Amino acid sequence: MDQPEAQRLHRLLSQARLPEYEAFCGGDRVAALRLFCWNTEVAAAFYGPLQHLELVLRSVLDQRMFHLFSRDDWWNHPQADLHYGAVAKIREAIHQLGRQGLTPTPSEVVSELPFGFWVSLIGRGNNYDQRLWRTTLYQAFPAYRGGRHALHRKLDFLRVLRNKIAHHAPIYHRHLHADHEAIMVVLGFIDAPLADLVARYSPVPAVLARRPRLP
Repeated sequence: MDQPEAQRLHRLLSQARLPEYEAFCGGDRVAALRLFCWNTEVAAAFYGPLQHLELVLRSVLDQRMFHLFSRDDWWNHPQADLHYGAVAKIREAIHQLGRQGLTPTPSEVVSELPFGFWVSLIGRGNNYDQRLWRTTLYQAFPAYRGGRHALHRKLDFLRVLRNKIAHHAPIYHRHLHADHEAIMVVLGFIDAPLADLVARYSPVPAVLARRPRLP
């Protein structure tokens, strides 16, 4: 990529956080565009591992909540007593399904709920520790031996990464090797063979090895 091409692309992408990349690259527009493109590549590489994490977390937590309350729409059980933010996410999921012309069955609602909702079930709120974690949710992580707060911090850290990728934000400055390892660790808490499978086919290590050098 030469300077004229870099300038042309800069005009097209200048609203896509390019100034931040240029500052990081010491004002070198060619290097900034290379880093920008690599950031896009590594973000795409993380999509698969994060997708597996989100899907399996949703599945195991939904199963445990069903087991606790013996109903598919467990969020409507009086003793569920979810905090306001979680209730708001459920209402939004039902609203979105209605806008799409879909019937908000329990399975559809579960599929519509965002990653943050499931992470919040491990977090603080309305005595979640006694009512949810100690009664059933800990069983969703059979290989985990730590406390709830430490697990929530790990999950919430990955939630931030997931949201940055979803909103096309820069992630090049993160410790991406550690992020990738954290995904595998949490997957391993749930199911070690699944974690091994995801790690085996993850493109992240190869993309990290191709990170462009700064000028």
